[in-house]
Amino acid sequence: MKRLIIFALFVAAAWYGWKNYGTVFERKDSHEAMIENLTGEGLQRVRLIVDGQTLVRESIKSTEVVKLPFRVNRDSDFELIWQWEGRMGEMIWRGGRVTAGPMTQRHRFVMRGDRDVVYLNEPKSAPAVSR
Repeated sequence: MKRLIIFALFVAAAWYGWKNYGTVFERKDSHEAMIENLTGEGLQRVRLIVDGQTLVRESIKSTEVVKLPFRVNRDSDFELIWQWEGRMGEMIWRGGRVTAGPMTQRHRFVMRGDRDVVYLNEPKSAPAVSR
């Protein structure tokens, strides 16, 4: 009886694998966050928090563009935290929105001043353009 149960479990697992083979190993597209530093100063300890994940970049030089891929399981807002090179204190920006739907997007965070963050989003299929 024990062998029959083990055999039945093996057959069920084989059938499930056969029917769902394509979806098990399918790689899903991911969203992309682009952080552009146009402030004229370097940034340190840059953290982008989305859907409970923290994407980290230790430093971003002036005029540098950083791309961070990520996936989400539910709709979420963004939180961007950074420090200036050579200055004390932490800066925090909250805003933007990412959806868990099938369309992947490129989310651009253009940093242009002391606390000036411009958020833009576009479909990921569009070419990435620096503005």
